Amino acid sequence: MMRLALLFLIFCFCGQSHAQEALPFYNEPGAYKVGLRMVGQYDPSRSYEPLPTDAAGTQRAAGRGRPIQTAVWYPAKNGASGKRMRYDDYLNLLGWDDDFDRTPIEQAKVVADWLKMVTEGKSAARIAAERSDVLWAIRDAEAVPGKFPVVVYAPSLSSNVFENAEMMEFLASHGYIVIASPALGVRTRGQKADLEHAEAQAADIRFLVDFARMLPNADPSRVTAMGFSWGGLSNILAAARDDRIKALVCLDGSVRYWNRLMEEAPYAAPEKLRMPLLFLAQRPAPFERNLDFKPDLSGSFLRKMKNADVYLLTMYSMEHVYFATSYLRLDPLEFDEYSRDEVAQAHSLAARYVLNFLNGTMKNDPAGLAYLRKKPGEIGAPAHSVRSQFFPASPQAPRIASAAQ
Repeated sequence: MMRLALLFLIFCFCGQSHAQEALPFYNEPGAYKVGLRMVGQYDPSRSYEPLPTDAAGTQRAAGRGRPIQTAVWYPAKNGASGKRMRYDDYLNLLGWDDDFDRTPIEQAKVVADWLKMVTEGKSAARIAAERSDVLWAIRDAEAVPGKFPVVVYAPSLSSNVFENAEMMEFLASHGYIVIASPALGVRTRGQKADLEHAEAQAADIRFLVDFARMLPNADPSRVTAMGFSWGGLSNILAAARDDRIKALVCLDGSVRYWNRLMEEAPYAAPEKLRMPLLFLAQRPAPFERNLDFKPDLSGSFLRKMKNADVYLLTMYSMEHVYFATSYLRLDPLEFDEYSRDEVAQAHSLAARYVLNFLNGTMKNDPAGLAYLRKKPGEIGAPAHSVRSQFFPASPQAPRIASAAQ
């Protein structure tokens, strides 16, 4: 009897221990260690109001322009040493993402308020496990010399700079420089789902493309604009006005679901885009859910991109919000018929799809693009878990030079 009770306690303890594990990332790093540099810079060509105020209510940062908190993940030397980023270190970036003059106390309050808002329903043990999780990046590690392709990442509506830190680290370990900034509103921290705010984020993307030209190890001739959700609409707007952007990645980008809004920006008509696009899509929503949420099904921006190669991969274990690890880690999500671990595996697969697309378009590796068209079983994923569709550019379409040439 005592032995049975002991076994029961061991079983309970193991189950609880497993339940409190941090979100796993199932990809191995590439050939490089990963460095992370944070930069607080301003775009003086644009204002950001109301201006931040200190604890006494006094305005500060007047005249500096729009704040652009900039994260740069980059290939670091294999001999680089230093403390690796915990997820809590990433969380602390929230404290100054639109006000670089906040005191440490003010920053801590911003982080605490954010955690209180997003973690309702999460156990304290789960939150602690996520916050203490150790990732790959080392702050200010010595960079590898050379020239690497650039990925500019745009987060989802009002989201943070580390929204997909794991994927950004993964790409950097494989020889990419990844640059991101928070999704700020036009005049306040929060974004609105309208063209004005999307164009403000698109301008942030172009600002970061400019910034990449100042990085000694960045190759500004090989630039991809990548975004999740709302960022996967803003990056389209940015590319339509910036021919330095040679490829596009959308993690279930809003461009697919906001057709009428895109018509408000005729300069970004789908027929005008010629750069290749990888679109990773959530599983199709049930008919009844569409009745409730009423997505804009007035057309298909992707199918109208007749002059560009479009790779559309539908991932059947992925809901929209699952494409960002900041939500998977701390938001109280319901995973329905898929487990959290299955979703984590699918997210890791999404990162591999992105890497192979970048290898194909930025490094001229034919195996990269071929990877996108393979059946799931051929790349180690569960059978029937992904549907891959390829819509090639029209043979009559004018071609642009490959970024890898």
